[in-house]
Amino acid sequence: MSTRSSAAVNGDKPPRKKMTKQSPEISILSLPYDLILNIIARVSRMYYPTLSLVSKMLRSVVASPELYQTRSRLNLTESCLYLCLRYYRDPPLDPNPHWFALCMKPNRTLTDRLFIPVTSPDVRHERSTGLTSKDVSIVAAGSNIYKMGGYTPSSSEVSVLDCRFNTWHSAPMMRVKRSSPAASLVDGKIYVAGGCEDVNSENWVEVFDPKTQTWGSVTNPGAEIRPSGAELESFGIEGKLYLFGHNRKYGIYDPKEARWNPMIELGMGMDMDVVMGMGMDMYEAMDMEMDMNGVASAVSYFHCVIGDVLFLWNEREFRWYDFKASSWKKLNGVEDLPDFDGDCKMVDVGGKMAVLWKVFGRGDGHDEERSIWCAEIALERRGDDMWGKVEWFDVVLKTHEQCGLFDADILSATV
Repeated sequence: MSTRSSAAVNGDKPPRKKMTKQSPEISILSLPYDLILNIIARVSRMYYPTLSLVSKMLRSVVASPELYQTRSRLNLTESCLYLCLRYYRDPPLDPNPHWFALCMKPNRTLTDRLFIPVTSPDVRHERSTGLTSKDVSIVAAGSNIYKMGGYTPSSSEVSVLDCRFNTWHSAPMMRVKRSSPAASLVDGKIYVAGGCEDVNSENWVEVFDPKTQTWGSVTNPGAEIRPSGAELESFGIEGKLYLFGHNRKYGIYDPKEARWNPMIELGMGMDMDVVMGMGMDMYEAMDMEMDMNGVASAVSYFHCVIGDVLFLWNEREFRWYDFKASSWKKLNGVEDLPDFDGDCKMVDVGGKMAVLWKVFGRGDGHDEERSIWCAEIALERRGDDMWGKVEWFDVVLKTHEQCGLFDADILSATV
């Protein structure tokens, strides 16, 4: 007979089970501040706008300088996309560019992302007196986005968007006033060229060091090398500055040697009568011209530099430039992308390619809905070929405002 049965027969009460004391639920908000800081630092910044809505405590953590110091110390910084969009209104272009940051949608999957407005009160002071994105130069360096120059009038002012807190402040001014300058990042420094009121200025090119917040001199290319034209374009690749004018000439500056190469002159465009006589179609002629003009072909199309590789979109396919073979090659593996026509923008986001394009939706006239799509593509070099893998693509912004990506800027900041 069991013990339980014997106790019942003798009239004794059966033994009671020992009650286990439940531990109280622990909320993250009850943890020490330093521990909360370390936890949030390990969360992708794309979730921060959602976290800031949970409580005042988390909102203060997300807005604290200590959070970004912790992320940097733990080597947990990440590339975040920013979009500067200009709406077409009366006057033709809204003088106030609209800034957006790419974030995760609350309670959605990892591929659901959305551009949300940068709502800092200081952002409204960042006014553009120009007519297009070419009228000022916008460059991302580290966790900051720098806006330099003006249009009418020209300006030496430099505004900075601190992407950690989405606030604007002023940086040291350029040495000369500039209108529609070209600016690019080369080895962590910003090189600004052209747009001077005095075309013979000794500071026709100058360089800004974000670490020391100082402007420095750059060897003047001289009239025989300096590209001409009202508008210039530039990009940095393999530690060198490529500077293009509208006179079918371009120059290359090597900062390590503080020297400009002799001016390179491009070949003339393809004559279509000659093309037809050779039995080539328009696309074959385009490919031949691209190879003839080498890296300079990039400025005729939407392009970007990712790592030390130059990419472009030629309205048919993505290409990359093989410096070793001196030719443009097709980017393989991106056939899963939706077909899109017209403007697109590309940018390096942590070694991957982010691509934006616009699609018109339902509506009539001014009420037509416009959707901006984004895709993220991982890149891999395989021998003499370059392959891409589309990791996700989705609509990231919808608007009924008239806008275009040609006048937009897409940048990647490290925060």
